[in-house]
Amino acid sequence: MIPLKETNISDDLEDITLIQESLQGSKTSLEKLLSRHRDFIYNLSLRMFLDPDDASDATQDILIKIITSLQNFQGKSKFRTWLYRIVVNHFLNSEKRKMEHWIDSSKEIYEIKSPPANEELFQEDTIEEVRILCSTAMLMCLNREQRLLYILSEVFEINHSLGAELFQISKGNYRIKLHRAKSDLLEFVSGRCGLIDEKNPCRCKKKTTALIREGKVNPNNLKFNSDYTQNIQEILTKERIDTSYKIRIELKDLFQDSPYFIKQKIDNMLENLVKVDHF
Repeated sequence: MIPLKETNISDDLEDITLIQESLQGSKTSLEKLLSRHRDFIYNLSLRMFLDPDDASDATQDILIKIITSLQNFQGKSKFRTWLYRIVVNHFLNSEKRKMEHWIDSSKEIYEIKSPPANEELFQEDTIEEVRILCSTAMLMCLNREQRLLYILSEVFEINHSLGAELFQISKGNYRIKLHRAKSDLLEFVSGRCGLIDEKNPCRCKKKTTALIREGKVNPNNLKFNSDYTQNIQEILTKERIDTSYKIRIELKDLFQDSPYFIKQKIDNMLENLVKVDHF
């Protein structure tokens, strides 16, 4: 499930019950509470930092912050809003991760590679790995705040009212910042990706050969196109936006047609966290 979408009263009440039981010492309730939100945190982290290991580290850091701050939750807002404000603040203020340093020093992942003379053939799952990696890497052209704004609003479809609340800015300012992020991303992608515009030269099959030779992709150790059961589009309740800008829809679909990892990668992390008395 996507916790930032509208929730019903029973979901909110269950959160409150689990909080109360957790603060009374129930580690089972604490694990259940965190499990309702951990997958989203991990998937957001993965799209922010483009590396599964960094995403796991960020998820663990955020979960620890949530656990240690839980007794400060006063119920003045929905728990999910309070929780994801912690998430937003963590992403805006945490240190740079390795892929951000790499992108800062080298734009090579964005460069259009000429196909080799004898182009190699790869399995479809490897090509899909490159598609996911490359589309996620496109987001790295945005600064940290823009990236977070875009992912929350366009990929996970939170509304502007909630987005403004999470960033603690006015709705008008939120819309302005989001518009700039969309415009910057669209300008960057429009002349590059063949999935967005068939006139563009970059194709996943071409990029696969180049990234394998550079050691960026290992066909025997896929990081993105493995260990998941759904994609983002399948989890979201889709409500199509009526727009004349077809490329904007295609760009949004490109990011939403990516894996949404559920449980497998972070089960052990959560189990170990709740064993520690953080209160």
